[in-house]
Amino acid sequence: MKDTENTVHFVKSEQPDPTIYFSFLPQFAEQLQKLGKGLVFVGDSYVVGLLGKPELLPVPEIEAACKATSTKEVKARTNDTVKFDYKEKGKKPVVTKGICQFAITGQDFNIGRISELLKTKGAAELD
Repeated sequence: MKDTENTVHFVKSEQPDPTIYFSFLPQFAEQLQKLGKGLVFVGDSYVVGLLGKPELLPVPEIEAACKATSTKEVKARTNDTVKFDYKEKGKKPVVTKGICQFAITGQDFNIGRISELLKTKGAAELD
């Protein structure tokens, strides 16, 4: 996330579901907030992201793009607070407020269309 030109990056994911992202993204919440950056993962049945500033991406527009091609009901949720619990004993959980964690799920999303939308909103694709 040292890229100074782009504030949001996205990755086309080959993971079958977003579970892995729910586990590891929260540990970066505080850092993303301090840097004012965001990270999004796009799969054929989900779009999951963590934005250091809620205004970095228009989540409702991303949800609409998902609904346009999904063959299953689209479910979306956003949180403005993220809590990360360290596995190490004695380390206190870190709670980050004022950010945007979102998850949009469905089926058969048009990854190309979602990627183009993200690019038009200023996100850069990571390989």
